[in-house]
Amino acid sequence: MMRRLDLAQVSFACCVLVNMVDVMGMFFTAPVMVPYGQQIGASTAEIAGFTTVRFSMAVISLLWMPRLADTKGVKLCILISVFGTAIAYGLQGNAYLFSGCERQLHSMRPGDSMNLWEGHECIVVNGTVGIVESIGNSSEVGLATALGSGGVLECTEDCGNKAGVYVMMAGRALAGFFGGTQPVLRAYVTQISLPNMALVKLRSTVLFASMQAGNFALAPIAGVISRFGLHWPWYVSTGVAVLCLVFVTAFFKNKEDIVMQSKKKVDAEEGEQVAEPVAAAPTVTPHVGPPPIKDKILLLMLLAYWCVFQCVAALILLLPLLLEYESFGLMDPTSLEKSRESLAAATSMVMVPHGVANFAMSTVGFLILSSKIGDRATMRVGATLAAVLLCFYGYASSELWHLLVLHGFVGVGLGLMVPAIAPTLQRYNTLAHPEKTSQAAALPLFGMQLGQIFGPLLFGLITGDTQDRSRMNLAWLVAGLSFLTGMLLMDFCFTLISRHPVMRKLTYTPEQIKTMLETNAQEEEVFVDDMCKLLRGMLTQGSPEYRGIKLWSGVAQRFVARVLRETIPKMREDPEEHLEDVAAWIAKVGTDADLDYFHAKFPHIPRHRRWQSDAYVGEQQFNDVACPSQCSTAESSLFPRSQALQAWELLLFPRTAGRPFNNDEEKEEEEENEEEEEDDEEGEEDHGEEEDDSIDDMAMPVMLPFLMIVRDDGYAAAAADDDDDDDDKYDE
Repeated sequence: MMRRLDLAQVSFACCVLVNMVDVMGMFFTAPVMVPYGQQIGASTAEIAGFTTVRFSMAVISLLWMPRLADTKGVKLCILISVFGTAIAYGLQGNAYLFSGCERQLHSMRPGDSMNLWEGHECIVVNGTVGIVESIGNSSEVGLATALGSGGVLECTEDCGNKAGVYVMMAGRALAGFFGGTQPVLRAYVTQISLPNMALVKLRSTVLFASMQAGNFALAPIAGVISRFGLHWPWYVSTGVAVLCLVFVTAFFKNKEDIVMQSKKKVDAEEGEQVAEPVAAAPTVTPHVGPPPIKDKILLLMLLAYWCVFQCVAALILLLPLLLEYESFGLMDPTSLEKSRESLAAATSMVMVPHGVANFAMSTVGFLILSSKIGDRATMRVGATLAAVLLCFYGYASSELWHLLVLHGFVGVGLGLMVPAIAPTLQRYNTLAHPEKTSQAAALPLFGMQLGQIFGPLLFGLITGDTQDRSRMNLAWLVAGLSFLTGMLLMDFCFTLISRHPVMRKLTYTPEQIKTMLETNAQEEEVFVDDMCKLLRGMLTQGSPEYRGIKLWSGVAQRFVARVLRETIPKMREDPEEHLEDVAAWIAKVGTDADLDYFHAKFPHIPRHRRWQSDAYVGEQQFNDVACPSQCSTAESSLFPRSQALQAWELLLFPRTAGRPFNNDEEKEEEEENEEEEEDDEEGEEDHGEEEDDSIDDMAMPVMLPFLMIVRDDGYAAAAADDDDDDDDKYDE
């Protein structure tokens, strides 16, 4: 079955799995982070530090991982990342083993009671034991009573052991150091999917959905697993990382391998036997612009990511703290352990509607809505909905079902917003920074890491150490406004991206992009700018391209303008008619090689004969008139042969110059000329001499300014002083 899939499909499946592994330790374990931290003896500040350390090291990973992927290949980068992530998850899951103080087991028979002493924490291992605390905390003085058939009580002395906290910190730091695969994966998926933009959008959406699976959809599973032990979610994450490492080692391929396989497949299907080595296909001239670190669009996107992902920090930190309030009814005053379990289970439950809505909208919902109103409008709808609802988390929630509804609709908003960001941004990175795509993709993610570093500190400062509901409400309001600010910045960035020159390539069809690659074409706008510079140089004195044309004469200016307008004929829009016009134009002004190339590409277009005008016959006469024997070779070189013939043609054939040659039109003109000659045959003898004189008189004003253009001022003055000599030259 696997052999039927091509390398691109299998490699994309590896990307999905790696992406899910990368976020599992961050979001999949989020519901149990607070109670697990409390179990290993961490304070509230230390638990917040777990997130800060993880994302601080993630900033460092964004410095080395994209560079490694761009230089040594994506596969090596991913293997190192997954291996390090597996070790990090294992350390975090085993942190509780290093935090234990002296443990004592107390077996209690039915009806037995035991006083609890200060500095100890007791939990029920099995059986039924009721614990009544005098101050609401099992580590303080209380009373334990065996009920039913009795049970076993395990008590741990609070010895101040912080080894588990330090191990947890080390595991979080390693997870961040090896967790910067997102920009690498996004850049890789775009590269193996181009030029099919629809495929880029689809795969980017699926890649985001895989992140949501690890982020929210699997979070309820973590709550269930935590019933067997708060450390088990990290064990599950470690196992998934090991499986991913094996899968990537076996099946993932770099972009170059996929391109080579694709080429071999095409050659095999066409039955082509390559006898000689073929040069690599040329690439489109890369866009010349600032490096990613100086790209204003990417820097603005960095700031937008910072604002948005501060709210992600709010969801991770503020949601469990909000559920601790008495109105939600989750805290058990008789057992801290039960309170922690209830808190983890409630947090997981709130994630269920969020995860389901997010997953559904980021896949099916986004694709349907964006096809009707566009990606950008879909992003605006989702971002506005999420920003407004985040502001109401504190003010409009007092029961668990309130949070279920709010969090579910926020999932709808995020599901519509986030998938619209990656395809547009990654297309821009690929076109604007083709040699540094991974590094360009990493720059906005610096903002994500900074937001998640400073977000917990900001919201922890707002909420404080006490349960003040007004401060909690203010924290959620700040989160919503921060999200709205990030959305507005992203929308502005998309406006700048849509106006960027490189995005014009998105209007090309796959066939047009292929032609650009094969012919080493410049971007249209770049080519037009180059031609404008060339024309300016040809008409500007002192330029290496200067042609010696004197433009102080209005007649000369109008003549040059007419020549430029008539040089390129107007093409018809219909595809077939357009090709016919191109064929006629090439037959008129092109070479035999141009004709052969065109008709090899379009053999169905009739071949025109090479057009030979009388301009070639009169070439020597034109050179004699334009540059007499007394002018120097350097002066004559100012007017190239091809331009001289073109100007001579305009003077001799003003009706056909600059237009595609057409045999039928030529015949019609000849017939019209014959009819005119027959009509004027009777008066030809009487007015013959006058007609010759009129021809000379007409030629003088037409050719005199032309001679003034191609010669220097001295020759023009000499020609004006000696009218008789000039007339003799024109007669010749």
